[in-house]
Amino acid sequence: MKPKYLCWILGLALLLGIAGCDDDDSSPNTTTPPVEEEEPATPVTPSPALVRLLHAVVDAPVLFPRIDELVVGGAAYGQASSSFQFDDNDTRTVEILYEGTESEPVVLMDGISLPIGDDREVYVLVYGRFDDPQVAIIDNPSFSLPTDDDGNVLDENAVDVQFVGGFFQYDEVDVYLTEAATDIATVGPTVTLSQGEVTPQVEYSADSGWRIRVTPVGEQTVLFDSESYTMLRARNTVYMLTDYFGTGDDNLVLNRIGLGVSSVIGVIAAPADLRVAHFIRNAPAVDLYFGNTNDTPEFDGIPYGTVTDYESFASQGVSVNVTPDDDNLTFLHEQQLVIGAGQRRTLLLSGDANGVTEGIVLADGDRPLANAIQLQVAHAAPVVGDIDVYVLEPGESVEGSDPAIPDLEYPLSGIAPVLAGSRSVVFTQRGNKTVVHGPVALDVVVGFPTVILTQDGDGALSTRVLVDRTLE
Repeated sequence: MKPKYLCWILGLALLLGIAGCDDDDSSPNTTTPPVEEEEPATPVTPSPALVRLLHAVVDAPVLFPRIDELVVGGAAYGQASSSFQFDDNDTRTVEILYEGTESEPVVLMDGISLPIGDDREVYVLVYGRFDDPQVAIIDNPSFSLPTDDDGNVLDENAVDVQFVGGFFQYDEVDVYLTEAATDIATVGPTVTLSQGEVTPQVEYSADSGWRIRVTPVGEQTVLFDSESYTMLRARNTVYMLTDYFGTGDDNLVLNRIGLGVSSVIGVIAAPADLRVAHFIRNAPAVDLYFGNTNDTPEFDGIPYGTVTDYESFASQGVSVNVTPDDDNLTFLHEQQLVIGAGQRRTLLLSGDANGVTEGIVLADGDRPLANAIQLQVAHAAPVVGDIDVYVLEPGESVEGSDPAIPDLEYPLSGIAPVLAGSRSVVFTQRGNKTVVHGPVALDVVVGFPTVILTQDGDGALSTRVLVDRTLE
């Protein structure tokens, strides 16, 4: 055999032997090529969702949201609560609580289902009346500045705005969000807003010189005027319109809520409000002056047995002088009176023009609460002496009851908590069950009821019932 063929055969055998070794998995010479391991995926951290309560229940006290047995800081009327923060994309159930008479938590609403998503700002809006509250969920994406397709910010002053109808006294109103100098007679309303309505978000450019005005639908009579104000940039802003119960002529108040902060937009004029109740016997009509009786009287010609409307005044301490009508030189009553900004007061005049007169200052409430109705009783009948006051439910009697206001002296007033419904008020001698007047029928509604025990022109005991700021 030629040498070159022998070399070829030996080379072939060597190659076949190597191939056989590669197929033998048990061979100790086997080497496994390295396998590239995949890097573990970076876990996605959910962006938190913030949840708050918006309080627009017109006759409810401070409300508190509870989720998973956790309660945060509550919301006063027209404001937002403190926030919950969740990051688990789960559905929660919300309860709405208020504080009971024994400081215990009482459930106003429960079973409110709340889906939680990533990077959201969620409000639970509760509105309407205490005995029939309604709920709406406001679910907004967390704010981000608008950008173009390349990620460039289009407006660094952008703000997303929406309105919420938290009012009760109107079915709907027109809202104008304009430049401060705009005449609303030349433009249409930005939105017609109904009770409980939540408008979609609209983007604005935050700056100074904005103005919000509210009118009845289709009219130009201004119910609210923010005057010129500055929008706050780079946020979601909720403007919640609620009823105003303070002094003066304002009807509505606008609450700006964003980034967890509640603030009032515009300046609310809060003068001192005063009215006069004239029950001085033997004085058919009287004038009431602040100071000098040579000036024009603040209240002119008040007939006996009547209660005037409220008048607004600057905060002040004054010397009150009461004279017969059109006789500024005969003084029937004098007293010092302090009336402060935001206070609402009644000056109850009693006694006898031919003897001693008195002035009882009654503090009148602002916003009525359905779970805390306060009956005020004023003792303006000097002939009867000190008394006990009973507030009775149907079927109850003085004999089986305790006085709601014991030991009421003349000329003072007292307050007793009452529940809504039919009641009767009975006056007895102090310390015993001898009835001196009553029963006086009283239909208690959500508001501020006042019963004045006085005397008629002939000296007989009588009562005058006032019911202020009801929601009926």
